Amino acid sequence: MAAQKRVLVADDDEAIQICMEDISQQEGWNLSFASNGEECLEKIRQENPSLLILDQRMPRMTGEEVLHRLEAAGAPPPPVILISAEKDLARLKRFPFIVKVLTKPFDLDDFVGVVNRQLSQ
Repeated sequence: MAAQKRVLVADDDEAIQICMEDISQQEGWNLSFASNGEECLEKIRQENPSLLILDQRMPRMTGEEVLHRLEAAGAPPPPVILISAEKDLARLKRFPFIVKVLTKPFDLDDFVGVVNRQLSQ
């Protein structure tokens, strides 16, 4: 069941965090938050989330740097939904654990559908 699986949201934008929290209450998601890349990696180690929603542009470490660190760690990373204002992210296709790239502003219905599909697997 989706409510039993943890979703880690790594985004420094407080408005995005509030939006995700509102959606999670409606959808029954179990969310935790990280505000930068370093905190994201630490929470992944601590919480072992079922899904990572990762912003590309964050302080201390970009989303791309987080992806490189996850890949180098050797352990299978959680599936990743990457969120970015950048339009050209073709270079990130090399990471097989990215299940979806959403460009800001993104469609909330599409986002909810992607998260729910991932959590139902």
